[in-house]
Amino acid sequence: MTAPTAPGTPLPLAEFTARWRAFVPGWAAASPEERERMLAEVIEHGLPPLGPGAADADPPDPDDVVAAEVAVVRASGLFDELGYLVHNPDLHWNLCLSPEQAIHFVERGWHEMRHPSPGFDLWHYTYTHLDPETDEVNPLVHHTLEGRRHGLSVQPDVHELEPPEPPVAAPRRVCLFAGFDVDGIIDPTVVTYLADLSRFADVYYLADCELEDGELEKLAPYTEGAWAIRHGRYDFGSYAMLATELVGWDVIDQYDEMMLANDSAWLVQPLDRVFAKMDATTCDWWGLQATYEDFTVLDHERLGRRLDLDELEEQMRRPDLWRYSDFLHVGSYFLVYRRRVVQDAGFRRRLETVAKQRDKTAIILKYEIGFSRHLVLSGFHLGTFVDGILPYHPVYRESAFDLMDDGFPLLKRQFLYENPFSAPDLKHWKQRVLDKAPGADVEAMERNLRRVAPAWSLHRSFAITTRPDGTIDLPQPLGSQTFADEDRWVPSFDHWWGFPADPRTGMLSGAVRAVFDAVRDDASVKKIVLEGARRLDASGQNVVRTPTESPPGQMYALRMGTILTHVGPRSDVNHPLSQRHHRFVQLGRPTGLAAPAVALDGDGDAWGTRDTSAVRLDDSLTRVAVVAGPEGAAAAADLPRLDDGGVWALGSPRIDLLVRDEADLAKAHVGELARLRRVLAGRRLVVVEPWGARIDLSGLARWAAAHPDVAVGLRRGAAETSPLPDPLLDLADDRLLSGTSQTPMPVHPETAWRLADALVSGSAADLADWAVLERPAVSLLAGDDAAHVPLPATGSDGLVAALDAALGAGPDPAYVSWGRALHVHSDGHAAERVVLAIKRTYQPVDDWLAEEAALEGGAGA
Repeated sequence: MTAPTAPGTPLPLAEFTARWRAFVPGWAAASPEERERMLAEVIEHGLPPLGPGAADADPPDPDDVVAAEVAVVRASGLFDELGYLVHNPDLHWNLCLSPEQAIHFVERGWHEMRHPSPGFDLWHYTYTHLDPETDEVNPLVHHTLEGRRHGLSVQPDVHELEPPEPPVAAPRRVCLFAGFDVDGIIDPTVVTYLADLSRFADVYYLADCELEDGELEKLAPYTEGAWAIRHGRYDFGSYAMLATELVGWDVIDQYDEMMLANDSAWLVQPLDRVFAKMDATTCDWWGLQATYEDFTVLDHERLGRRLDLDELEEQMRRPDLWRYSDFLHVGSYFLVYRRRVVQDAGFRRRLETVAKQRDKTAIILKYEIGFSRHLVLSGFHLGTFVDGILPYHPVYRESAFDLMDDGFPLLKRQFLYENPFSAPDLKHWKQRVLDKAPGADVEAMERNLRRVAPAWSLHRSFAITTRPDGTIDLPQPLGSQTFADEDRWVPSFDHWWGFPADPRTGMLSGAVRAVFDAVRDDASVKKIVLEGARRLDASGQNVVRTPTESPPGQMYALRMGTILTHVGPRSDVNHPLSQRHHRFVQLGRPTGLAAPAVALDGDGDAWGTRDTSAVRLDDSLTRVAVVAGPEGAAAAADLPRLDDGGVWALGSPRIDLLVRDEADLAKAHVGELARLRRVLAGRRLVVVEPWGARIDLSGLARWAAAHPDVAVGLRRGAAETSPLPDPLLDLADDRLLSGTSQTPMPVHPETAWRLADALVSGSAADLADWAVLERPAVSLLAGDDAAHVPLPATGSDGLVAALDAALGAGPDPAYVSWGRALHVHSDGHAAERVVLAIKRTYQPVDDWLAEEAALEGGAGA
């Protein structure tokens, strides 16, 4: 029997994690009866010590980890399965006999601060007993196997309310201001805001992005200090860095109040009324307004008044809570803390330990709501400029305009383009602001909105209107049956070309991007760029950018006569377009080797391999295949519905992006290369693209840390957003290169490849393309896939050794020859030939003969 750890001395977190990972494989391999016995023993006595060789063992299978955690959670006595179902009504339950609630909690729920029961506070346990700067250990699993035996608290303490100190007359105030701009500039609306704010506080500004040279000088008259440092921790990360590193607590302690603010809102009227009222209000901390998710419009109508803040604050002074989203929420875009709060050790530690999170929701739950919860339970009195609490969330409803009557100074930009509660007639927002605040510079605000807001979000928001009878008109996309009917009669045009985002990465990349670059300034072609979740860099003549899943996206899709695809027609464009009315040109399989193909699973939130029916559907809709050599042509010949002469042996346009002189690339591509070089700062680059292969991220991070002259960049599927361990670079991070780019955009694959010294890949097609560069490669392929590539297959346990060998030697000659043979037609000018070949299908002969002559003269093809 395992000897229990001594009371009061829980295992170090790293030791607990190592023991848990060592325990899981044995538990997973055991019989059901043996599993129960093993689980009961570790709950009673703790995890067994590590045996010999445990440090060198492979990481446990992720599915086994989930199964083991589910078993621990259900045995903990602290997981209320029925309560978890009832108190998470936003989730969709199958209501089957499987432990689906526990599975959801293990896979997602604890990350989203959905408590296993109201008696267990996940963030309190993590923050108090684990490591608030990491997100690796399920707090309930830790408590069940370790914390319970040592009496670790599972809920925060509730302190008595103490009378707040009277406000200081004419307080000295320091403001920590968080900024971010997708284009790396200081917008005029920010200058206006800080100019007014500087009358009431000494302002210190930090942008979480790179800024163009000279931009910070715009703020010099209004700030005591200003910096631009990309850290990826959103506004609370900027507040933390300002407080602990750039300004410092010693400076902050010289002030009576510390203010936090950010640039997510525009200043529509001066701040005088706000500070006049709040400087006379007795409280320990205050914000512009507080909101409460459970107080709805219907509740407001039944109550007949706003919810009283004191009433709700007292209700919140209970430690039991099902979800952090159920707690009082004071927006972090404008907060003021008085001296008693600023001196609180718990408050300071929370600000000092702000860490990068997997998504913005976690920032809101842990920091925006987490700070409010700490202060309310610690006995600090809250005040707000807006009296009482309006229905959730008042600054994102039509009430945002009504608040201006009482001097509310800000308008949230996100309200206009996301419009979460479907407020009608926002297209008239400028006049509505001017009716309340005649001096507002709404033209500057509109320029900022048009520059940074996602196009489809803004279109959808402004399309919500009030009908003559007073009802609301909500625009809806066409359904699949209606869409198919529309496709029969809506005309399509051969010169309207569709360029969809790659469904695997959300980017316009690879061969499709190369063809777009070749035609971006050709006014004779209408280029329709179909966006997913990301805004795409797609400038040029006669270019339209529109989200695929939107009424405008559907309208344009119906009219596109030519559509270029990465994976396949239905995978790239999720609309039932008929092959009879649209020519789908397959660019993604030039060598005959299928690229890693992905599709959404049943829940729509994870990525996996496409099933055979999806592959067959894509193949049946493809009319033209562009190939790079004999092998590609042989594979394309098997496609069932090709046009006559539909195999075009023109070479891979993707290779153009890899081998052409940098000066010949599109301006956006050249700029991206320059920004990536700044990030690398002279280091060699290793690109790792697992595409489904399992790798030990912790081991890879340790290898990267031991090789400071090498940067290791990972590319994962678009839905994989969990933070990578330092110092690994996430090549899919929207803000890795942002600041000086046109849009926040991750590193395109070809950009990284051009600068990389080695590639680690789980894709045979990518390894074939990479071989053209004649650089070392490491194959993660297994089984039948590995037989296609003349490289040794490398498992997770051999990756580090393979990297050492790859960086210490040149490429395998047999591998390079194999790749070259697959790309006999790829010479750096394939995209131009594809453009010409498409035009031949609909242009007069004289036109395309002239273009062909120009191509031959310029490229020597």
